[in-house]
Amino acid sequence: MADVVSFPTDRRSSCTMSPYRAYRFTSDGSVRATILIEADTDAEAAERAFHLSDGDRVELWSRARFVAHVGPMDGPVAASIQLLENEPTIDP
Repeated sequence: MADVVSFPTDRRSSCTMSPYRAYRFTSDGSVRATILIEADTDAEAAERAFHLSDGDRVELWSRARFVAHVGPMDGPVAASIQLLENEPTIDP
């Protein structure tokens, strides 16, 4: 039977890549999307997740193991900006 079936001799196959999942969140904290990422290392997966974040907060997981948080900070730096008059204001 061994002469009928040939097996690949290369030890590295597509099965050796770790499956990662990137979860994109909306501003209210719900999951917007789940993205499957194939990568050889955590760093490579985090880089790919960062490019897929599109400004959203993203958590990267490898099965049940948390890998990284990528994307923007959890809250906005400024919700709005208001232009001042020509002269600066003084806080009371």
